[in-house]
Amino acid sequence: MKKLLIGILSLAAVSAFGAEGMWMPQQIPSLAAELKKAGLKIDANRFADLTGNPMGAVISLGGCSASFVSPHGLVVTNHHCGFGALQFNSTPQRDLITNGFLAKTRDEELPAGPGSRIFVTTNIKDVTARVTGSVAASLSNIDREKAIDRNVKQLVDECEKPGGVRCRVASFFEGAQYLRTTQMEIKDVRLVYAPALGIGDFGGETDNWMWPRHTGDWSYLRAYVGKDGKPADYSKDNVPYHPAHILKVSTVSVNPGDFVLVAGYPGRTFRYRTAAEVANMQSYSYPSTIKYATDLNNILRDLGKADKNVEIANASRIKGNDNVLKNYTGTLTGFNNFHIVAQRQKREAALAAYIAAHPQAAKYKDVMNQMNALEQQATAHEQRNTVLGWIVRSSPMLAQSSTIYRLSLERAKTADIDRESGFQQRDWPRITEGVTRAQKGIEPNSDRAGLRYFLNESQKLPSGQRIAPVDEAITKAGGVEPFLDQLYANTKIGDLAQRKAMQDETTAQLAARNDAMINLAAAISPLSLDNESQQKEIGGAMSRIRPMYMEALRTSSGGRLYPDANGTLRITFGQVQGYTPRDGVVYTPLTTIGGIMAKNTGSGEFDAPKAELDAIRTNKTAGYIDAHLGAVPVNFLSTVDTTGGNSGSPTLNAKGELCGLLFDGTYESLGSDFVVDPDITRSIHVDAVYMLWVMDAVDGAHNLLREMNVPVHFGNGASASTGR
Repeated sequence: MKKLLIGILSLAAVSAFGAEGMWMPQQIPSLAAELKKAGLKIDANRFADLTGNPMGAVISLGGCSASFVSPHGLVVTNHHCGFGALQFNSTPQRDLITNGFLAKTRDEELPAGPGSRIFVTTNIKDVTARVTGSVAASLSNIDREKAIDRNVKQLVDECEKPGGVRCRVASFFEGAQYLRTTQMEIKDVRLVYAPALGIGDFGGETDNWMWPRHTGDWSYLRAYVGKDGKPADYSKDNVPYHPAHILKVSTVSVNPGDFVLVAGYPGRTFRYRTAAEVANMQSYSYPSTIKYATDLNNILRDLGKADKNVEIANASRIKGNDNVLKNYTGTLTGFNNFHIVAQRQKREAALAAYIAAHPQAAKYKDVMNQMNALEQQATAHEQRNTVLGWIVRSSPMLAQSSTIYRLSLERAKTADIDRESGFQQRDWPRITEGVTRAQKGIEPNSDRAGLRYFLNESQKLPSGQRIAPVDEAITKAGGVEPFLDQLYANTKIGDLAQRKAMQDETTAQLAARNDAMINLAAAISPLSLDNESQQKEIGGAMSRIRPMYMEALRTSSGGRLYPDANGTLRITFGQVQGYTPRDGVVYTPLTTIGGIMAKNTGSGEFDAPKAELDAIRTNKTAGYIDAHLGAVPVNFLSTVDTTGGNSGSPTLNAKGELCGLLFDGTYESLGSDFVVDPDITRSIHVDAVYMLWVMDAVDGAHNLLREMNVPVHFGNGASASTGR
């Protein structure tokens, strides 16, 4: 294993400048020559220093990326990353989602909501030897998985003992390497500023993942800590966090060909998945998700048309589903355009030919057969498990019941290390926050309507894929509708005080309540636990084989390998550049505020605020016009390699200044989680100059501009509030 790791890492350091590659910070020094050639003007070694400048300013929100932009803990990220805070603080009478929000003073800043976090990465350490080095080869697959899981938990517990930090052990190169990341965990996060929806989500789903784009996808938060400077729960006595490093916000827009670099926390890519795994994603996983997310969103939207409270309650779910829908739909197109399955088959055929021709590679000959057999095992009950997952997901009330019931099972275990990840003592405060935050999204009629749809879907499953506990409950009640009548008439899970009480109860105490939702969660729990056990057995087997597969690819191809994205800190670099999506069409890489005027309809998704339209019409643009464009820039394209989770990542120019925020990819790029085509793979960024112009000329966020040490051009008489 040690030789395998050395081989992979040595190869990963070999590179050529281009769009492809989500690099670990520690790999960047080996790319110094390429970075300098591409235009980077600062020392590349600085990107390997996580506590230095600029990496000390790059942070995670736990699902999105962000960065510090003032010495007083001011954080900039995407509008859609701050959307949950807007929803949490919105009411029909004070609709922050539509109208936006600006705190003119610190006292006006609003709690972002329970569970909001800012994570500052301070250390990354190789712990491979401690994770897999002592795991006996003779262990069964499931025991191997348990042993690895136990080692990971011990490493996390050891790391978190000092307090104030959150630690994670992640797998790289398909299990060949394990790294432990240490992050300061800031718990008091507050909403500072977000533009109106007509700026922050201009174009809505119509423009989502599309180019040309004119979206002001940014929002501002602030990190607060105790007076001692250490992370603390929300308190009015807390003070702004003072980061050691901040990013300087550039007041100069980018131009075509400019060097850009993105640092952030990309979620998942699948560039080393097998042909069989990819084929299943194309034929089943993605199409089923598209169908179910579409149908659920149609249900939720219809219910919100006549009631603003219902619309607000479902806003985050709808927005999340919409984003997945556009992503998955585009990715399916990418499967065809990039011929992803055929490409994997070709790669595997070449690997088989190499193994057959090289006796020293004989140890790899059964790797593909073993992986394909495990894939068949993993998908044997995928229809059942998919519908079961959506039954829980469609109902926030059932989802809460399932979490509470599972917590009671895990609490009963004597040793914390034996509890399932996500339900250990370190997770209990987060579960409590989730229980509280969920209240904003619980709306019984929507809950019932979504659950009804998926219960009916469960009744269409073929034999061999049935969800037995659900079938039994429906049969006993006399049908889906009578079952729903009984379910919602006999539960208190929608009551926040009751849910909080349930959290601390034993399994027996929960059963004694005879709460219908809890009873349903209990009924499906054995099936869910059995599924987990099977996944662990497959995971244990894969942990033996996938590193061998990676080594076989490295040995046979002689090409570079970099790890798939896995939610950890990565760096990617490229240049501002357009593309040709199809014959006869050329997309230039920059858009301007003139495009906002051209697209604006005054309603729906293209409804820019009057204050912005007035500022454009009256040429209130002094100090923000780009000489190359002759106008205020809005969005730009680049060749950087990104994916979900990179949202909100700071985009840096050659001098290391924040010149924009990464917020999306293009529709034609949506197969890039599987394969990168340098001719058309592009990422979309909001230009920092547009952000500053709106803050100055439209929303009057002059307090924040001054805090970021940015010139104010329209301080006298500028609007002091967002919205219309």
